[in-house]
Order: sequence, then C-alpha cells, then structure tokens
Amino acid sequence: MLALGRYWGKKPLKLVRQFLGEGDYVVVDPFGGAGTIAHEALRLGRRVIYSEINPYAWLIAYVTIAGAPRDEFLEVARNVLTTAMSIEGRIRRRVLPRDWLRYRGGEWFLKRRNGYRVSDFFPRENIRRLTALLRAIDQVDASINTRMALYLAFSNALHLASLMRRPGGGAWAVPSYWVGSVNEPLNAYEAFNRVVNKFKAALHEPINVCHSIGCGDVVLLLEDALRLRYEAGWTLITDPPFGDNIQYMELSFFYWAWLRVSELPRLMGRLLGRNRITYSFSRELIINRKRGFTREYYLNRLGAFLERTSGMRRRVLIFDGEDKSLIKAVRKLISNYWGDYREHVIRVDGNRRLGAGRGVTYLVFES
Repeated sequence: MLALGRYWGKKPLKLVRQFLGEGDYVVVDPFGGAGTIAHEALRLGRRVIYSEINPYAWLIAYVTIAGAPRDEFLEVARNVLTTAMSIEGRIRRRVLPRDWLRYRGGEWFLKRRNGYRVSDFFPRENIRRLTALLRAIDQVDASINTRMALYLAFSNALHLASLMRRPGGGAWAVPSYWVGSVNEPLNAYEAFNRVVNKFKAALHEPINVCHSIGCGDVVLLLEDALRLRYEAGWTLITDPPFGDNIQYMELSFFYWAWLRVSELPRLMGRLLGRNRITYSFSRELIINRKRGFTREYYLNRLGAFLERTSGMRRRVLIFDGEDKSLIKAVRKLISNYWGDYREHVIRVDGNRRLGAGRGVTYLVFES
C-alpha cells in the first residue's frame, strides 16, 4: 500500500522487501517522508520507528500507518461538507496569511516559477470554499484518527482545487510552483468529496501508535534524524534527501500554509507532548544555494548522520540521485563512517506513481 497523500520521492515497496532481513526486528526510518518504508516494514511484521522533521509528511505517515475508523470518517466528512457550504457566505478571506514563497531572509523559493504566494495558485472562490472546509473540520467532534484523516483529505484536495490542475485531471507535473497556460481547477467541494471517496477504500481500521522510543511497537516521531539516539540492535532502512532537485520542505509549504491556520498544529502538538507544531526550514538536510545550504554543508551533515548510525547492526541507504560526483562523495563518506559496504543498482520501470514514467534507477548502499 502506498501512502495516503501526495509526496515526493516515494520509494517502491520492493526495495523494502528486498533489503529486509529475518533478524531485522526493529526497523528505523529517520527520513521517513510519507511513511512508505515504515508502513511496509510494519506490514511484514516488524516493529517500526518512523521519524521526520516535515509536519506535512508526518501527517501523511500518521494517517497511512495509524489508520482511521472508516464509517466514522465517512459520516463526519459528509457533515464537514454540509457545514462548509452553510458557512461559506460568512467567509471573507481572499488570501492566506504569510504565504509568500520566500525564505526568512527574503530570497524567493528555489522552486518558485509562477506566482509569488500560495494564494496565487487558487481561484478566489476556492480560497473561500477551502477556508470554509478547514473551519468545518476544526469544529468536528470525532476520534483523533478521524480528525487527522480529515485534515489529510483536505490537503489532498488542495492541488485538485488549484490552478496547477490541468485539463484531464493531472496536477503538479513537475516539482516546482508551476502553472500551465491552460488549467482546470475543480470546485473545492467536489475536490474534497473525490478525496473522501478515495479514502473510503484506502483507510484501514486504527492501530495503536505512540510517540516516544520504547512506548510500543509503532513509534511515530517528529524529530531531526541527527538528534535521534540509534540503538545497536536496530536496523536502518532509509532514503535521505539527495541533491537539490526535490525541495521537500519548500514544496510542502503549499500544504502547510493552509494547515497552519487550522487547529491541526495544536492537535499534533497534543499528540507529541508540545504546545503547537511549527514549520522549520533550518534543520532540513538538503542542498539549496539560496539558503546557503551548499554541497559541503550537505555532505558534512550527512557525514554526521552516518557517524551517529555507525553502531547499528545493519544499515541500508537508498538514493535515486543522478549526480555522479555527489554519489562519489557519498561513497567516500559511507566508507569512512561505516567501513565495508555493498552497493546495489536497481531499476524500476513503468511506475507512474514514482513520478517518472520512464523509470528510476536506485543506488542502494548496504552495510
């Protein structure tokens, strides 16, 4: 099963199955993204520890892994639509607050193409309808898993209701803030209803998850991979960000600019023992010249991660980057911190869900 949300860089499940050994009882993915690796390891009977610093990715992983009661979700989702339509006339919002596509220092996003703020990507009437939907979700009286699933359904409806949606249904064709010359956004209510119907088939019944090491068999953390303490008996299977092509936090801001004006940051905060979840670019492991995150910065931080995980029983890193010189530097780091390793080249063809119809070649380092 793939994650219940749009996210970049998802890895095929065969990679997890291929590199999961019989003795790998606890699998850790500290660059967890949408939770695909953790979910598949769990499905194969392992204990899992998932971690991520991106709260939008964490939301996808939570709903994908923890599930939600399907009947309750469907009933409450219908009520959300009814409530939103009834309050839409009272909505005056025309733009989102503080949604400019630029970093704190003033530089525009590396992936900004069309538009200067998230609001630019939505027809004005959909900004009003989406605001109504979000306020209706905030008022819901339901289990926490259902509420989380509703916020994720709302997130999934955003690109469908945006100017990035092309005729025929495709949206967000390239990893940047880009609008084609012809677009066809759905009515926000229709977009939300479509997502709800998709969730109807994809949601599974809730399972117990917790949010601190040692509290259970499924641990979901919102933490920096370079701050975690890795135990010797754990197995690492993860796919760290590579290069500068996919700017995960920057692209996810499209969703978080909406979610942060809802009750979700407080809801997540209560789950994780904090007051409120915030969105921080500063700890991301990425190459981004506009942010001063140079190649050397990336390699230094990756080296720190490799050193921190050097005592684990088994380690697997998955990369799909095409920068040969950067891969060469990564090989040297792995050798320095992990010692001997095996390198595998795996090609996956014809899987549109990977975001590249012509196929993807993965480099897997195993130690």
